[in-house]
Amino acid sequence: MANRGLRLLVVSTGATSVGKWGFGVALAVYAYRAGGATLVGVVLLLQALPSAIAAPILAWLGDRHSRKRVLLVTNAARTAMLAGAAGAMWAHAPPAVVFALAVLYSVVSTANQPARAALIPALSRVPSEASSANAVVSSLDNAGFLVGAGAGGVMLAATSTQAVVAACALAYLTSLWMIGSLPHDARPTSRRTKLGLAREITTGFHTVGAQHQLRLLVLLLASLSVTAGLANVLVVVTAISLLRAGAAGVGYLSAAYGAGGVLAGVVAIALLEKRSTPVVAVLVGACALCLPLVLVGIVPVPATALIAWAAVGLGYALVKGTALTLLQRLTEDRVLSRVLGVLETTFVAGIGIGAIVAPALVSALGTKGALIASGVFLPLIAILSGRSLRNLEAGVPVPGPSFQLLRANPIFAPMPIGVTESLTRALRETAVPTGQVVIRQGDPGDLWFLIADGEVEVVKDGVFQQRLGRGESFGEIALLRDVPRTATVRTVAPTRLLALDRDRFLTAVTGLRESHEAAQEIATNYLNWAGSSQTQ
Repeated sequence: MANRGLRLLVVSTGATSVGKWGFGVALAVYAYRAGGATLVGVVLLLQALPSAIAAPILAWLGDRHSRKRVLLVTNAARTAMLAGAAGAMWAHAPPAVVFALAVLYSVVSTANQPARAALIPALSRVPSEASSANAVVSSLDNAGFLVGAGAGGVMLAATSTQAVVAACALAYLTSLWMIGSLPHDARPTSRRTKLGLAREITTGFHTVGAQHQLRLLVLLLASLSVTAGLANVLVVVTAISLLRAGAAGVGYLSAAYGAGGVLAGVVAIALLEKRSTPVVAVLVGACALCLPLVLVGIVPVPATALIAWAAVGLGYALVKGTALTLLQRLTEDRVLSRVLGVLETTFVAGIGIGAIVAPALVSALGTKGALIASGVFLPLIAILSGRSLRNLEAGVPVPGPSFQLLRANPIFAPMPIGVTESLTRALRETAVPTGQVVIRQGDPGDLWFLIADGEVEVVKDGVFQQRLGRGESFGEIALLRDVPRTATVRTVAPTRLLALDRDRFLTAVTGLRESHEAAQEIATNYLNWAGSSQTQ
């Protein structure tokens, strides 16, 4: 909460969550009154299918344009669509108009989630802030479910569907104001690629397919979404057929689910403070999500079911938040939004698969058997993935100022947050007094330097070239070109330097095309400038 940008982003997410869930309730009631339960299902399907197709396409916008701008445009569009739906209801327009706006609303929403999740690491000063922000966003989304669905139900009883939808539009308008106050984020990359539009859009899929760690996380999250789809159906079957609690029972179990999701943020932050590994968080979340379902299958009583569905909400949010944080750490910024778009499509597809499989499980195994089978699915996936997940562990916290300086440097800015995190731990800090030579022209190069505080001057062949200050770097030419030092650098004030050894620098920079191009461009520009200065 001390980070103003993240604070505005997560609170605006809470406001949109209230609007999203409130609109969901109002739309379901409106569709039911217009055509019964069948029409409700048709509308949900019409929202889901185009959204699954649009997610990877619209996610590309978050890598091509400012993510703040994408959030502004998508939330403005959603505000207008909700206002239009409320107006159509008020004017007694054909229901098809309302449903068309609802479908467009869902499609536009697919651009919002990847852009928001990609903006979180950009606004974070240290990696732990990104992890905490994901946890808080998850809690606020579930709190929005409780508030939006609950308040929507109360308002529907007291007013009308159009009044509820108008209130949801107001929630989005509030979010829009907060997003407008976010600090401006630079374009993720200023380099134009020569790839065609189709390849640009599908880059997220290619990136996931090419990296084992990303494939593992997407598999884990796909398994999570299938389990969520199973639970969406089983909550109805459990309440009505197993507990004999009727429609009210569905509402109680759903509320318990939302309460568990709110608690998940507290649990996630508590695990972060204890420096728990991703393996621990994922296993805790997987067991919390699924094992209580087994218990309900064995002991089908209301109290057990309420506890179980609260645990389902907690586990779902905990696994999703942890895996999302890892995905943010491992993905290059230039493709992060598109990779998150792949995740969005995977979630929609997984929930649909789970919803289709659930009735077959109930038919084949009975309600109790379906609960038990669903309850062992995700923990099994998590346990089998345990060894690979341990390779993704974040390790000890990094010093915030050094991490920020490294991320701001043009050479390291394109790198995944996890790589920058690792490099920050490898930096060696040195305090250098005024007038001391840091590197000497003609000497071999073994270190790259980043200025944390102070100032240095660059001298080539006895001729002054330039001064460098905080956040600027030197020493990359000898490392990249495998030549002796091309200039002498000495301090002109008490200076604090952060140094990275040759092997770590070259491994990191040459492993990513954008970073290598940026480093080569800096080296070439300096050599050209120095050459022209000497000529003059």
